[in-house]
Amino acid sequence: MTTESIPFPSTDTHQDVVQADTLSIRRVASNAPLKWLGQGWSTLKKTPFVSLFYGSLCALAGFGALTMSQAMPGLALKFLIVLLLVGPFLAAGLYVTARRQLGGEEIGIRASFALYGQRRSSLALFGLFLMFVVAFWALATAVIFAIKVTTLAPTSSGYVTLLGGGMDPLMMLFTLVSSALLGAAVFAASVIAVPLIVDRDAGPVAGVQASWRAVTLNPGPMLRWAGLILGLMLVGALTAFVGMVVIFPLLGYASWYAYRDLVGEAV
Repeated sequence: MTTESIPFPSTDTHQDVVQADTLSIRRVASNAPLKWLGQGWSTLKKTPFVSLFYGSLCALAGFGALTMSQAMPGLALKFLIVLLLVGPFLAAGLYVTARRQLGGEEIGIRASFALYGQRRSSLALFGLFLMFVVAFWALATAVIFAIKVTTLAPTSSGYVTLLGGGMDPLMMLFTLVSSALLGAAVFAASVIAVPLIVDRDAGPVAGVQASWRAVTLNPGPMLRWAGLILGLMLVGALTAFVGMVVIFPLLGYASWYAYRDLVGEAV
């Protein structure tokens, strides 16, 4: 299965070049996520310099979030969420690299950076959407916290006490369920959104709609893919984010191949 390399336009646009309802979303095999990882590993080996560059950026961002969390433990969860939001935008450079490598084009950091200027509106709007989702979750958490401690401005020590096991079962259940829903929402909205923006100059709305269609059409494979992403990210986090030097580009390239398998040509 191949996708024709489409040159990036020289100007930015606020309109979707590709509409979500014109895209053909394919069904994929249950073992497709493992195939995507294999393809991602192959691309990583062919593009070591660019891959390790983006992997190092992710590792530094993760280590920075870890350091800030230790300095301000009450905000640890928020730093983690911000890190998860940064990931898709760093990965955009990897999508460009994989795209150019498959098309036999020159590969380099400069070429991948050029994307951010050419797709700035769509990427920024998609980022605002993710920020809205996270802000809604943070507000809901603050309201529940306020009910328990009678203040909308909890101290870091009090927050840590609650998150560390001092909360009652209802509060713990809410935190777990809301965090799971947040993760599911971000995954369903972004699994192919950024690759679609990169490859076809789609707008953020088209990207989110296409991602949702891909997830609902392939619930089993997408659940396995989400599990693999979560598992590998946990491995990276447990190594103080050093492992993300390799894991991040691996997942980025694998996500590109997931997009190529899931999305057909526009009709």
